[in-house]
Amino acid sequence: MAFRVLVAGGAGLVGSAVARQLLTEGAEVAIVDAMGTGGDGRAVREERVQVLRSFSKATIVTADLSLPGAASDVFRDVKPAAVVNAALFPPGAPGVESILEAMRGDEPPFLVHLSDGALYPAPASPGQPAIEEEPSDPGSDPVLLQRLVEESRLRGSGLPNVILRLFGILAPGAPPNRFPQDALETLLDGREVVVSSDAPRDLLHLGDAVHGILAALALRPSGRTINLGSGRGVAPAHVVRLLGERSFRQARVRVGQAPVRPERIASLARASELLRFQARTTLETAVEEIVAARLGAPESTSTRPRPSAPAVSPSARRPPDGDEPKEVSRRELFGFLRRPFDGGRPR
Repeated sequence: MAFRVLVAGGAGLVGSAVARQLLTEGAEVAIVDAMGTGGDGRAVREERVQVLRSFSKATIVTADLSLPGAASDVFRDVKPAAVVNAALFPPGAPGVESILEAMRGDEPPFLVHLSDGALYPAPASPGQPAIEEEPSDPGSDPVLLQRLVEESRLRGSGLPNVILRLFGILAPGAPPNRFPQDALETLLDGREVVVSSDAPRDLLHLGDAVHGILAALALRPSGRTINLGSGRGVAPAHVVRLLGERSFRQARVRVGQAPVRPERIASLARASELLRFQARTTLETAVEEIVAARLGAPESTSTRPRPSAPAVSPSARRPPDGDEPKEVSRRELFGFLRRPFDGGRPR
């Protein structure tokens, strides 16, 4: 029997990409989503689900896992060996608590929970890498407060899980309400792009994020919190100018006046050690893919990646021993997934 994975929030941007890759590799996947109007909107979610329906091993379940009994019903029917929680539950919703309760049993599935790199406090100095041992600081943001509560519930659950803190995602074909797609639409309209801040941001290609999530699913570093980012600091204005170059539009950029809390750059030392992860996609390649997805232009055929913007903190990406990590290959990942599991660890 194929390895069965339940992806909560499976019609979302990251969840659908994870589900699609798992299905491509032959896993049985239950895509569970409330199909609400928030985030990217219901129409976009339905388009993603239609793509996933084309896989014979996909099961689509429309359910709000935060409703009483919903998670238990879904888990009883699906009987997953592992769970990826990519759902963004609204503030105050008991979604994660419901999932944890549904997981309890003699052989609980392993849970990969996707959280947010924005939980880190503002840096003490520009370019300071965000290290997992730091205390969290969600401020007054209700979404981040919800994320912090979810992480606390997971750590106290006693169930096998890993928390992945994702930084900003670059995704070709994403809706225009996301950065940098919103900036591209503004450029195509011939208007000036206004960025809220030009402080460096950590931007991770969706494909790299999926690979890191699957590495966590396969290697199962239970009880750990791990950053998933590019480890590079990139100024948003630089991204906009690259968009202008690739779309042959004049890029006019202005930084807004409202104060914005500086974003952090991920330290990838733990991701390298525990997941053998490092981001591979250059910023230039990601921007070319985004423009190609929007305009239908051919993707870059270059066989040698061009250098990305300079990293704010190269040491933040370096493994503890200073060596380059040996990344988990796709074959290794799904070799792990097809093996039987005992106590959350591959035999």
